[in-house]
Parts: sequence; C-alpha cells; structure tokens
Amino acid sequence: MKNCETTLAGVVAALRGGCRAVLLVRHGERPKMDPKDPTFGDSLPLTAEGERTARLFGEALREFADETDFCTSPLRRTRMTASLIAEGMGAAAPDIPAFGCLGNESFFYRDALEVLHVFTPPENFFPKSIEYMDTGVQRGFNPLGESADALETWLYGRFGRRLLIAATHDLYIAAFLAARGAYMDRSRETWPRFLDAAAILVSPDGVRRYALVRSGLSTGIVGVGAPVQSVP
Repeated sequence: MKNCETTLAGVVAALRGGCRAVLLVRHGERPKMDPKDPTFGDSLPLTAEGERTARLFGEALREFADETDFCTSPLRRTRMTASLIAEGMGAAAPDIPAFGCLGNESFFYRDALEVLHVFTPPENFFPKSIEYMDTGVQRGFNPLGESADALETWLYGRFGRRLLIAATHDLYIAAFLAARGAYMDRSRETWPRFLDAAAILVSPDGVRRYALVRSGLSTGIVGVGAPVQSVP
C-alpha cells in the first residue's frame, strides 16, 4: 500500500502550473494535551518551535499571498497557525474566520464527548482512529465517506481564489485522505505530522487530485512536554 504524497515544493509547482489548491493544514507543534480534556486542548498554544515552523510554511507559499484565502478551526493552536502562515506569506493582515466544522464540531464527529471516551485511555487514539478509516465506522463518529463528502463540499463553498488554506487537526486530515484513497498505509509512523496537510489539487480542466503533503517542517506527531526550567 502506498500513500499519495507530495511536498510543499510540489504544491508550489502545481500552483505555478495552473492548478488551484485547498490545503487542510495540521497546526504547528503544541504542548501535550490532557487526555481527559473535553475541549480537546482548546486553550493550548503553539510552542516556540510551532510558531517558527508555521511562519516557514507560509514563506514557502509567499508568491501566492495575493491569491490566498484562509480559514481555521476555533481552537487556539489552529488560530495561531493560520495567522503565522499568513504572516510568513506576507499577507496583508487578513481577518481569518474560524469555523467549528474544522474543530470540535467536525463533520466526522457525531458526538464529541463519545469520541473522547473512545480515545480513553490515550493509547486508544491511533488504533481506534485507524479502525475508523479501515471500516468507515466508529462509535461517536459519522460514516467516513459521508463526512469527507460534507467537508469537501463545505471547503468548495469557501474556495474562491487560487489557494485556500484551512488550519485544522490531524485526525480530520488523515480521515479525509483515507476516504479519498490517498492515505493507504495507515499507521502511527505514517500519521500526519505537525504542519503536514491534505491537499486537493484542481487542474485547469477541473480534475481533482488528493495528496498528503509532507511539509518537512516537523517530525512530531504528538504534543511535547513543557520545557525544563533552569534553576538559578
């Protein structure tokens, strides 16, 4: 099984070649999350490394700053990511709207609290997520295919220019790509890393192609611990 993968350079080449693109971008590096938090870490910020690399993501797409729309999930780490990507692109202080369907009101979730129970203990996250992508069903979730269709339809409703960047979360990226047949080798090792993305690449004649974008900006897939404080 092979994933359909590309890089940020590949996205740039596609855009230069006349394609349009939607990028569902995973937020930058964050601290570890409390697995019992019913808000899924709503208030967690990015780490300093997460901020730095989000700007680098934007710099890679800088030539398209005047042709890009942005949106984000309402969670703090995604809002920071979207703003920092825009900053790295040199976009003129965009007012970035936040939408619950990119966050805890995801099209993939039927009941977010039930999803939290499915992912308890935290060791359940990867096997239960992969089971959902393999079978199309999971407790607390809506059917995989229908959810991916609803998300793509919603994204197209916001897709007015050359590029749409939507800051969101790893599970939705993986689930969307799995539903589109672009994430086949599903495992913890192949999981979308911080600032990886799901791409919908639309050719000039309207043909859609789906790919997992490996940004190369992080090797992390879970949050990091708090930095050690030096003792004076």
